[in-house]
Formats: sequence, structure tokens, C-alpha cells
Amino acid sequence: MRKGWVIGMAALVAVGGAGYFAADHFANAKVHERAEIFARDMRKVTKEFRYGTVRADLLSQSIVMTNVEFVTLDGDRIRAERVAVKDFDWRSRGTPRYADIEVKRADVPSTALTNLARASGQLGAIIGVSTGPAANAQRLLDRAGYQRTTSDFFVRYRLDEETGQFELSDVQLAVSDLGDVLVNVKLGNVPSRGIRDGAALLSAGTTTTLVHASVSFRDRSLVSRLLKAYAAERHISEADALARVLADLRADRARSRDAVEREALDALIRFVERPTEIRVALDPARPVPLLAMGLQFLGGRTFAKDAFGLKFSAR
Repeated sequence: MRKGWVIGMAALVAVGGAGYFAADHFANAKVHERAEIFARDMRKVTKEFRYGTVRADLLSQSIVMTNVEFVTLDGDRIRAERVAVKDFDWRSRGTPRYADIEVKRADVPSTALTNLARASGQLGAIIGVSTGPAANAQRLLDRAGYQRTTSDFFVRYRLDEETGQFELSDVQLAVSDLGDVLVNVKLGNVPSRGIRDGAALLSAGTTTTLVHASVSFRDRSLVSRLLKAYAAERHISEADALARVLADLRADRARSRDAVEREALDALIRFVERPTEIRVALDPARPVPLLAMGLQFLGGRTFAKDAFGLKFSAR
């Protein structure tokens, strides 16, 4: 009786294993087609995108591409050990309506941080907050030996065409042992059709609304490493470097006559003193048309704070 039970279990395992490998073979027969669809869509938002091998992983229900290399629109070349596409709008011939992508062990140059600082500088100009120290981040990282860093990316978004709601629900950039950048965006009344000309873009700006947006940075060791590089560059101790940076920030705050800028500097000072997490968010009381964001140039930064619920925080 026991012998028959053992034989039956062995047969079941064999059948199950054969079924799995048959399904895996069938999936891999189609995986190259889907990989090309994904690469085609990635080439729409990058200057260049290529990969080495590709396979289907039935256990994680994803397509795994290895030896991936792409060039951002800013010209930064990034190489990743693997990219797992867990969910994707394979049927769409236009912009994919949803995606869930994981990029592991990406080799990222410090120039990418410069371009990020440039983008934050543009945002800073809008809300009136100086991002001068961020512009020096690449030079300081290079001096600290971080010309390139190893990072993991996680991106998840979805567009519901019936409700017109778009949510960038999970964007995370984990930069080796330096820290994590997290982004969350939620929009309403997003057009279901692509924007093909200026008139369509203007129309989308008047109808699409901002529901929520936030960017946060969770520090692991970035602040301490930047301070160490700053101190070495000026031949002072790290304690003196921290004191000098805080003194400069407090002086900027004392000179400021703008409540929004003072709030931002208060958050930055708290973060530098005890680096854990710093966050900027837009939380309007009710959804606001994106085109209305341009009106803040007329209404001032106080208008932006009131209309869009602009908030800075650090903990």
C-alpha cells in the first residue's frame, strides 16, 4: 500500500513537472515577441534601448530581460543586470495604459544626478526655492568615489480609460547604500487618446487635473558622504562642514521674506541635522487643472501653496 502511494506521488510530481516545463516552453516561444513590443515602447522614451537574452519566468509571471542597456533622453547611458516586466499593456499600439517593471542592479553614472538636479532646479524656480547645493552633488559624489552607483528601480502605473484616472503608484529608485527616491502621482480626467498636436495638448491641460503628487528621499548615507567630500575639499573636519552648511542654510532662511521658501528651508535644515526623510508634496483640497499651475507665476508662491496644497516636511 505504501509502495503504491509513493509511486502515485512520484507520478504526480512527474506529470506536474512535465506540465510546468511544457508551459514554460510555450511561454518562451512567445516571449521574444513580447520583449520586442516592450523594447519598441521603451525606445519611444529613450534615445536607445537594447537587451541580451530574454526568458519567461512562470513563477513570478514576468518576462525577464538580461544585459539591458539604454540611453536616457538626457544622454546618460545606463546598464542593468536584469529587467523584469511583471505586467504590461501588450495589446496597446499607442502608449501602454499600465505597467509594472523592476530594474535590478543598474549601473548609473553620477551625471544622471546632475540632470536630476537640473530638473529640481527648474521646479525650484517655480516654487522659489534655491537648489544650488544639489547642483554640486555630482562633483561631491565624484570626489567621494561615486562616479557610478548601482541602483534598483521599481515602476508601477495604470491609466483607467473609463474614469480617466492615472496613477503612478510606485516609483522607487534605490541607489546602492546612499538612499531611496520615491515618487507618487495621481491625475484625473486624463484623455484616453494620444496628444498629437498643440491644440490637443492645450485641451488636455484644461481638463486633466492634479489629484496628488509627492517626491521624497529616504537617506541611508548620502548626506554623510556628501559632508565628508565637502569637508575634504575644504580641508576641514566633518563637524565643521556640517556647522558651515547649517549656518548657510539658516542665513538663507533669515534673509527670506517668503513663507513658502522658509518652510522649505526649515525642512531642509531638519533633514541635514538628522537625515532620515525629506518630502515635498502637492495635496490640493480638490483636483486642480494642470493648466492652472501656470497661474502661480501671476499669483505668487502663496497662491501655489493655497491652490495646490504645497507642503514640505522632514523627519
